[in-house]
Amino acid sequence: MSDYDKRTTRILVEVDGYTWRVHGRRHGIRWHCHLVELVGHLELDRPIDQSLRDRIRTALAKALELDESEIARITADLILT
Repeated sequence: MSDYDKRTTRILVEVDGYTWRVHGRRHGIRWHCHLVELVGHLELDRPIDQSLRDRIRTALAKALELDESEIARITADLILT
């Protein structure tokens, strides 16, 4: 894989009983999220705090078979509920 992949990848991960579709791609040495959207019929009943974003990042790293350090942090403004 090149250092900059122009193709957006979409990955579904489950965190705390919610399903999240994560859109992103590799840029340089890290994988970056562009959008994280809540999918399904459940409404989010908790705040989008750093802990939740870290659990999504951990699930994403596992799904992509990458070390968590290879996934850029997910900021709150990337989350769509």
